Amino acid sequence: MSRTIICTTVLASLILVLPATSAAQDAAATATKPDNFVSLRVEGCQDHCPEFEISIFDNGRLLFRPNNGKTSTGTPLSKNGMRSIYTRVAKYLQDTGALNEPAECTNSRPDAPHAIVESSQNGQVQSARWSTGCADQVEKARSLVKVFVNQTGFWRDINHDSRYWEKHWETWEEKK
Repeated sequence: MSRTIICTTVLASLILVLPATSAAQDAAATATKPDNFVSLRVEGCQDHCPEFEISIFDNGRLLFRPNNGKTSTGTPLSKNGMRSIYTRVAKYLQDTGALNEPAECTNSRPDAPHAIVESSQNGQVQSARWSTGCADQVEKARSLVKVFVNQTGFWRDINHDSRYWEKHWETWEEKK
């Protein structure tokens, strides 16, 4: 093979690779920009109930991530095309004051599950933690879980029984 053919082949390969590299760099830069989202994380179950995260993005993407072995689905899931769910849940969080950190609970049960809600709007993040082990927070914690689970339809991924999560959260104090 002549030196000219080798140089031409290498040059052609570089021309083909450079635009792809630039596109990949653009995609990576876009992925690092903060998305507007709302999310719920249920934790503190001490392996007695499902722990999970649900994130709803303003572009209509929904993500479900199980965080222990008590969920029906053991792998993360996603859905697309759900922009209206983001709008409804974000409005609910604002209208109900769910993103305002509750007063500290002096008689909280340390083994109680809690719901952590978060909202990111244009890089500004708000977060609040609501405990089922605190008498003045339990109703808010329950309602937050219900809203996220019902709006996203991820209840089957928490437990195949459509009311399992609701029954568990409503009778948790009685089970202990």
